[in-house]
Amino acid sequence: MNDPFMIVLLFVSFTLFFYFIARRVMRKKHTNKRIKEFIPHPLTVSEVEEKQKKQTLKEMIGSFAKAFAGMRFSQKTQAYLIQAGSLLKPEEFFVIRLLSALTFTGLVYGIGFPWYALLPTLLIGFMIPSVYMRTKAQKRIKLMSYQLVEALGTMSNSMRAGFSFLQTMQLIGKEMPDPIGTEFDRAVREIGMGVPMEEVFQSLLKRLPNKELEVVVQAILAQRKSGGNLAQLMDTIEDTIRGRIRILEELKTLTAQGKLSSWIITALPVVMGIYLYFVSPDYLEPMLTTPLGLFLLGAGVISLLIGWFFIQRIVRIEV
Repeated sequence: MNDPFMIVLLFVSFTLFFYFIARRVMRKKHTNKRIKEFIPHPLTVSEVEEKQKKQTLKEMIGSFAKAFAGMRFSQKTQAYLIQAGSLLKPEEFFVIRLLSALTFTGLVYGIGFPWYALLPTLLIGFMIPSVYMRTKAQKRIKLMSYQLVEALGTMSNSMRAGFSFLQTMQLIGKEMPDPIGTEFDRAVREIGMGVPMEEVFQSLLKRLPNKELEVVVQAILAQRKSGGNLAQLMDTIEDTIRGRIRILEELKTLTAQGKLSSWIITALPVVMGIYLYFVSPDYLEPMLTTPLGLFLLGAGVISLLIGWFFIQRIVRIEV
C-alpha cells in the first residue's frame, strides 16, 4: 500500500525540485540578458577577434563586389534583402551566392561524387543563400504580426496619457526590438526630415509587406483624413489582429502533421540514396551509370518535387 504512495511522492518531489531550479536559472539568465542590453560591457579578446574577422570578411566581399557594381539585379532580390533587414548590397549578395556555390561544389567533389553531379550541386549552392534570405524575410514579416499587438496596446495607452502619435511611434522605435522597433524608428526619422506621412507608410509596407500592418496603416491614414478617436481605433485594431493571430495559430496546429509529412516523405529517398552510396555503392551503381537508371532517378526527383509542391499547397490555408 505504501509503495505507490512513496513513488508518487518521490516523483512530485523531484518534479518540484527541478522546476524551482530551472525557474531560478531562467530568471537569472533573463536578468543577465537585461543587464547586458542596458549596461554596455567591455568586449573580450575572443569577441574582438571575431569582430575583426567579420570586418575582414566584409571588406573582402566588398572588394569582390566592385566587379559586379554595374550589373542589374532583379527587383525580387533587392526586395528580399530589404525585407530581411540585411545591410548587404545586391552585388555583395551575388558574391556570397557565388562563394556558396563554389564551396558547396568543392565539398561534393572532395567527397568523391562523379563529375556529372557537380552541376546540380553548383546550382544548389548558388540557391542556398537566396533561400536563407527569403526564409529570414518571411520570419521577419510574420514576427511583425505578433509585435503589432503589443505595439498597438502601448500606443493606445500612450495617447491616452497625452502623447502625440509621432511620440508614440518614437517610443515603439526605442523600446521594441527588430523588426517593428527598427522600422518605426526609421519612419519617425523620415517624417522628421519632411517626407509626407503617406509616403513614409507606403515605404514601410514595401519593406514589410504584412497584412496586419497594412490594416493598421490604412486605418491611420483614413483617421487622419476623417478624424476620430485614434486611441480607440488602436484598441479595435488590436482586438482584430489578436483574433486573427489566434485563428492562425489554430490552423498552424491543425496543419503541422501535413507539413511534417511532406518533409519526411521528400527527404526519405534522398537520405536512403546517400546511405546506399556510402554503404553499398555497387548496389546503387546501375542507378547512376545506366540510361534506364538515370531516367528512373530523374523521374523520381520530379515526382518528389511534384508531391512536395501539392502537399504544401494543400496545407497552406490563407486567412
